[in-house]
Amino acid sequence: MMEGDSPSITCSDEYRLLQTYCLKRRKSSTKTSACVLNAQSEIFGDVAEKLTRIVDSGLLVDDGIEADSVNTDDIEKLVELLKKSGDELNEKIQKNHELVGYLQRTLSYDFFDKLTTAFITSVVPEYLQSRSKHEQIALTFEVTSRLQALDLHPMNRVMGFGAQYLQKYFAPWVKQHGGWEKAFDDDDEEVH
Repeated sequence: MMEGDSPSITCSDEYRLLQTYCLKRRKSSTKTSACVLNAQSEIFGDVAEKLTRIVDSGLLVDDGIEADSVNTDDIEKLVELLKKSGDELNEKIQKNHELVGYLQRTLSYDFFDKLTTAFITSVVPEYLQSRSKHEQIALTFEVTSRLQALDLHPMNRVMGFGAQYLQKYFAPWVKQHGGWEKAFDDDDEEVH
């Protein structure tokens, strides 16, 4: 069993919520994914919708940086690409054969952790991170969604990494706020 694929991860609320979120973000749903979405929408649909609204509220602003002109390491290149439109992401990464090879060789939970943390830090300023858990969680969902769309590894592997990341960094906060649905009640925290 590969890292990120353990039954405890794939059966977790975080994993199932990631599935729901990714299916909502996908432009064209297959019959199978529609069935999964319908079954999970009763439990996680509202939360996934709120996460989508948070991400779409202007968190990811295109800052005009072209990935090809950035002279940085691979994680910083990916962070910049992830900030851009999800539709353009796969195309740009697939054109960069060096980056594709690097991702195929090195995509592990540790890499996912570093990439997601760098992405969140680049979008949510450090001084706001203690106050904007909703945004950080929504960005984790968005990173997972965009990475799983790259088709570099089996979807469940990236989803497992996303679920592990959520459990590691946000599960205590979610539990403290009464679980996923209650933590994302509109009255619980204002979106910045």
